[in-house]
Amino acid sequence: MPSRAETRLRAESVLRGIVIAVLAGLLWQSLRKQPEAGNADVGARGLAALSSWTSSSSAPGRVHVQLDSAPSVLERAWLRALAGSGSRVTWSGDLPSLMVGSQPVASPTGGIRARVAAPSGSAVVIGDDVGVVDTVRAQNAGAALLLSSDADKLDARVKGSVASTSLRDSVVLHKVLVIGDAGWESKFVVAALEEEGWKVDAFIRVAPDVDVTQGSAAPIDTSRYSAVVALDGAASAYANRIIEFAQSGGGVVLSPQAAALDALAPLRAGAGGGAVSEARAIQASGSVNLGTLALAPITSLRSDAIALEKRGAAVAIAARRINAGRALQFGYEDTWRWRMGGSEGAVRDHRVWWTGLVSSVAYAPRVPRQVAVTAVDEAPTASLVAAIGPPVHESSVANLNNSSRPWMVWFFVLLSLALIGEVASRRLRGAQ
Repeated sequence: MPSRAETRLRAESVLRGIVIAVLAGLLWQSLRKQPEAGNADVGARGLAALSSWTSSSSAPGRVHVQLDSAPSVLERAWLRALAGSGSRVTWSGDLPSLMVGSQPVASPTGGIRARVAAPSGSAVVIGDDVGVVDTVRAQNAGAALLLSSDADKLDARVKGSVASTSLRDSVVLHKVLVIGDAGWESKFVVAALEEEGWKVDAFIRVAPDVDVTQGSAAPIDTSRYSAVVALDGAASAYANRIIEFAQSGGGVVLSPQAAALDALAPLRAGAGGGAVSEARAIQASGSVNLGTLALAPITSLRSDAIALEKRGAAVAIAARRINAGRALQFGYEDTWRWRMGGSEGAVRDHRVWWTGLVSSVAYAPRVPRQVAVTAVDEAPTASLVAAIGPPVHESSVANLNNSSRPWMVWFFVLLSLALIGEVASRRLRGAQ
């Protein structure tokens, strides 16, 4: 039976052999030809390594990128090309679902209506070719804003991700027809629209069966008019033509009095209620504004109608589609009081409000714009998912990096333990 000293010597020999074997293995590994990248799994934070992955003679077996912002159109195409060359391409990261779109405003003064889809509560920075235009807070997974700019390109930025869109069309506008009794409301509606740049024709009833016409007494159709504004009972004589106009694509705006006409019932968004009496008292004690005008709430909305504006729980403005056209019904009474009895900016506000109503329903056929070709990226995150798939859970790629060698760690641990064990054993028995 071997003695304790002999057993220790044999153990030291085994440990020394392990040290020599590990060193020999490391030497062999350093001298042998490295395998091609096609046999490797690679990963990185960001896309700086795209060129190195692509320049290898064969594609990596797996490519994973951790993203802090949505990649550009070029980078997405690059990743798609890697996937097409045989690599399994995946990504992870908390990227916002971002999308932006724009369309021209049907208004003589021009403008852009931009709509953004973004996470609720996120700050969306809107910019054009010049710089930042505005910052809005997304609510209900989106935001919308009206811009006076006619820039060819708009950007929306959220947490480093950028979506961009361009205005591809312009609109063709025709005249607006105003129908109403002779009075303050008709006078100032026509004035507000003309001040904003609209060309206005008017049928003004001054007595039963007696109308005064402004402009040409042209047929009411979409080749001449973009919208019809019906202010009161004077519109009853033209009801059938107004309904046909809406059905063929035209836009119609109905005041409370016009919406109450049985002849225009097919265009209503809902029933009109009684005026809110509290508004009259507010008007008597201060300047008039939209919030203090008398209101006939719109009740019993039709199933296809949409409430566009509310005062408290009462619907103030609603709209619906009529075949190819649109009809808008509002409940504010005597809007001329706002212009006449409002604050310093009341004339401007009244003008902008009325042109906004008309613009929202106006028939405005689009024509392509002749603009320089610019690259746009309206939905970068959605395009990334379409290119290489949805994100993967980060835990599944936690150990993936560009130069990982797990076996090297174990070799180092084994070498260290064997060397320490041998040296410790020799020291304990007094050997040098």
